[in-house]
Amino acid sequence: MNKLGIYIHIPFCERRCKYCDFTSFIFNQSRMKDYVDHLLLEIKNNEELLKNYIVDTIFIGGGTPSLLSIDELTCLVNGLNEAINLDENYEFTIETNPNSISEEKLLVYKELGINRISIGVQSFNDRLLRIIGRLHTADEAREKIKLAMKYFDNLSLDFIFSLPTETLADVIVSIDTASELGASHISLYSLILEEGTLLNALVERGVYRVNDQVTDRLIYRKATEQLESLGYKQYEISNFAKNGCYSRHNYKYWSMDEYLGLGMAAHSLIKNKRFFNASTFNEYFDDVKKSIYHDEEILSHEDKITEYIIFKLRTNEGIIVNEINKKYDIDFEDIYREELKKATEEKLLKKCDGRYFYTEFGRDIANQVEILFV
Repeated sequence: MNKLGIYIHIPFCERRCKYCDFTSFIFNQSRMKDYVDHLLLEIKNNEELLKNYIVDTIFIGGGTPSLLSIDELTCLVNGLNEAINLDENYEFTIETNPNSISEEKLLVYKELGINRISIGVQSFNDRLLRIIGRLHTADEAREKIKLAMKYFDNLSLDFIFSLPTETLADVIVSIDTASELGASHISLYSLILEEGTLLNALVERGVYRVNDQVTDRLIYRKATEQLESLGYKQYEISNFAKNGCYSRHNYKYWSMDEYLGLGMAAHSLIKNKRFFNASTFNEYFDDVKKSIYHDEEILSHEDKITEYIIFKLRTNEGIIVNEINKKYDIDFEDIYREELKKATEEKLLKKCDGRYFYTEFGRDIANQVEILFV
């Protein structure tokens, strides 16, 4: 049977961070209970589909999944386990925030078979944490990371750089601290100011200033060098891992592998169909009761190839010519002869050992390079 990844979206947060434009809502206990009930119903709706796959990755993301009570999470995981064929060598991740995890929850996570924890730290600088509206302090983050390390050896920490007033030194301190605490995986994302967020409004009003693109890319390069020097191997534009502890689930997205998304605003890719859940409670609840999806699109052969190229270029592995030729029954270098010539002549991509991947310069302007293949 083919392998499948499962993503479960928990759209609740204690408070919306100033930079966030994700589908998330302020935590409400009764609404959470209703939501979990509908997640369980959505799992049942997909039982026939799930029988045809072996699930090798599960990712509970958000939002803040660590707001789930022990009973709610237990009920959810048990309901999922009843419906799936779980691979022996599975990866099961849950996203957490420092202020909403406890030793009791960590123990239950382990008992439920979760084997990878992701903690949203964003920075180990209290000034920066206040600016972006995080609820935890740097000390609390350190404390909860040490606690998580007692029970899990696969620990991922998320950071954002180029925050207002943040310096390269601030970023290096956060990286060094993460390494000292024993993180096996680090995600490092550049701040994107999204329309409609509080932080974007504050920047537009001149309350804060953010880095220009040159400074942002300089910090990224220096941070990448520091991570590599500490033993974190970069495997994707924003992701670094020690000892092979890369995110197997996220790699499915970059490889156009199949995955099923459960919950509000979740996306799925099954064969050549991409489908989507609604982004409001009422619409999502109604759709689940009717066992339908909010929207879907059928990907053409060309659509799948284009997306594969764009996603795989994000990885350090890049596009392996023999692999893409076999996967899509094409001659990649013949079809994209002109695009590859332009990208290599302009030193955006380079070819080595039968694969194409970003140069350092190409990675800095990845969005512009992608346009060549669209």
